Amino acid sequence: MNLGEIHRKVRKRLDEESQAFFSDEDILASIQEGYEEMADASGFFERWAMVKMLKGRTYYDLSQILPRSFLAVSRVFNPNTNKWLDPVTDRDLDYKTLPQWELTDGTPEKYLVRGVWWLGVFPHERQDTPGLRVYHIGLAPPLREPTDVPQFPQEFHEGLVTFAISDCLAQQRETKKALKYWASYSVYEGQLTDYVDRRVLVARKSVL
Repeated sequence: MNLGEIHRKVRKRLDEESQAFFSDEDILASIQEGYEEMADASGFFERWAMVKMLKGRTYYDLSQILPRSFLAVSRVFNPNTNKWLDPVTDRDLDYKTLPQWELTDGTPEKYLVRGVWWLGVFPHERQDTPGLRVYHIGLAPPLREPTDVPQFPQEFHEGLVTFAISDCLAQQRETKKALKYWASYSVYEGQLTDYVDRRVLVARKSVL
């Protein structure tokens, strides 16, 4: 479904469920909120960028590399070794590796994230290399035009319908009806999350 079709479907069901008036702006805002919620909860909107590795450097400021729509690093791949890096925390490295792990050089095998934007690698490279492929979850581009189509598979588009209905009914304090549609929405969100998890698992097993 495209945005126009989703909007019409929400409007029809709201007219059936409620005597309240909902403007087109109200409905479109609820659909957009649902789109952002589904994409964020499932991690569906994933992209990647190459982060060049520099000799002796442990930390990289992703705010200078990734788009402002960035939310979180999801996984990191080293094309030079054809291996995925293991996610760790600085605590793991402090207590389980070496006291001065930040000074260790070699081929990156693990990564960590400090704060929102700082990516760390262990060990760090001995020389400059083309770098690592950093996969990251971001905000889904907004749906603006009636012909715009949500970027996840069509079998999950009904989740936007049920979210928008639930949101609109909740604003009118029709709580019982809103909860019914929220329960339906939650099923779609869970199914999309499972779909993304399977996609990541397949990607990890594939030779890229």
